[in-house]
Amino acid sequence: MATRQQKTNDMSVGFLSYEFPPNIYGGVGVHVTELTRHLAESIRQVHVFTSHVEGLDCQKAGNVYVHRSSKPLVPVSNRSYKMVEKIMNNFNVAGMMDKHLSNNNNKKNKLDLLHSQEELVQMAATVVKNGTQLPPVITAHNTDVNRPKPDRLGVVGRQDVVDKVDRFNTVSKYMRTELDRTFGITPHVEGLDGQNAGSVYVPKSSKPLVPASTLVPASNYSSKDFERVMTNFNVAGMVEKHLPNVKLDLLHSHGGLIQMAAAEAKNDTGLPLVMTAHSTEINRLKPNRLSVVMEQNVVDKVDRFIAVSRYMRKELNQTFGINYNKITVIPNGVDTTVFKPREADDIRRKYQLDNRFVVLFIGRDDPQKGVKYLVNAMKNLAKQIPGIMLVMVGQQDIYNDKHILCLPRVSRSELIKLHSLSDVFVLPSVYEPFGIVLLEAMACETPCIGIRTGGMPDIIEHNRTGLLVEPRSDEGLSEAIARLYHDPEKRYRMGKNGRAKVISDFNWKDISDKTIEVYQQVLH
Repeated sequence: MATRQQKTNDMSVGFLSYEFPPNIYGGVGVHVTELTRHLAESIRQVHVFTSHVEGLDCQKAGNVYVHRSSKPLVPVSNRSYKMVEKIMNNFNVAGMMDKHLSNNNNKKNKLDLLHSQEELVQMAATVVKNGTQLPPVITAHNTDVNRPKPDRLGVVGRQDVVDKVDRFNTVSKYMRTELDRTFGITPHVEGLDGQNAGSVYVPKSSKPLVPASTLVPASNYSSKDFERVMTNFNVAGMVEKHLPNVKLDLLHSHGGLIQMAAAEAKNDTGLPLVMTAHSTEINRLKPNRLSVVMEQNVVDKVDRFIAVSRYMRKELNQTFGINYNKITVIPNGVDTTVFKPREADDIRRKYQLDNRFVVLFIGRDDPQKGVKYLVNAMKNLAKQIPGIMLVMVGQQDIYNDKHILCLPRVSRSELIKLHSLSDVFVLPSVYEPFGIVLLEAMACETPCIGIRTGGMPDIIEHNRTGLLVEPRSDEGLSEAIARLYHDPEKRYRMGKNGRAKVISDFNWKDISDKTIEVYQQVLH
């Protein structure tokens, strides 16, 4: 035991996360906040490299050091606007293709396949392939990765696109051999027979691409995409810049929005990379294209994966072919000293919830949260239970229904009181790799109703700490809520059992210790 303590005390870890207080958008931000705090009690230092917050730069809390991306979003270290320009060119090209294909009024816009010619546009080829499923053909002029001084973006683009290509053409027999040796591809060989372009129409990428203040990517790509790309380059640059002083032992990345930084930092530093998979971006109901590209590029560089649920472990294996032996399941946690039953009469009065049967939902406005199924269930239940009230935190009021109360934003103190006063908490998600909000509800002794999908069965013990219903079922949710409405004793027992379970199975001290064990496996 003494040996283990000595090892952990001498360890320094670099966290990469787009989310960190005060910027918390979901479970990733909560997870990183709590895990870094608890890790810092056992290891030498935790350094968090994260996105920009106005008025905040570097911070220190105990052994946790926070380094924030600069603004204006100019690449740090020795990176230049040329890399940014190349990336945004790729997004502009992909965006123009989207716009071109969506113009259904013009039959001439119909495409049968994609033909990509040059390495620096392969990121665009990947994005368009993912969005359209058109078969791609690539003419390989070189492999880029084998150049004496390879272009980073060319290497990233090439590595990401090769598995998506239906056919390769090469300009020489040498290139045929190089593709086979580098990527295991045996292509068709075609010589160059002249420069006659025939009836080729070449739309140009929009300009100017720089400076940042004037850059707006085309079509579905926004200034947010640009900011995310620049944040990733800044974060990777900060890791490289601080490495001589902080002497990190490994990197630990969290969330799809930071994985370009994780891949770059891994390449720059050669440090081992651990990645916690909170979800797989490509399997979301509406995946963020930039996050998908980042995720696909980083998985081969990861030394060890942590999955937040058994479902996520299976998804990593089926989506990316990652061996189960390379994945450790470590769940999210909850601070039960903060999330616990509290007196909430003031909140009852504030929102006029006296004598109401309160059904609580907490979540962002996202189709994958399955809100429409819960709303439909409530409309059915209102006929049977006149006093029922659905309180939805994080949602705008678009329903105009006396049985639905929408609270776009509340404080954490008020959130805990809403948990405490609610009779039932419901999470109707279509896609939910874990579900920290379930832990928070259970910690407040609120019985939960979840969906028999994703990570929710890892949290809810059916008929003991809550109920599980089938996905996308208005009727299933209605029946489960009605069942708990008619059985107050069952609600009470489920609430008590739920808190006991989170104290036992989802406490941050145990999660921190298990995470350190993963670090030790990577380092030794």
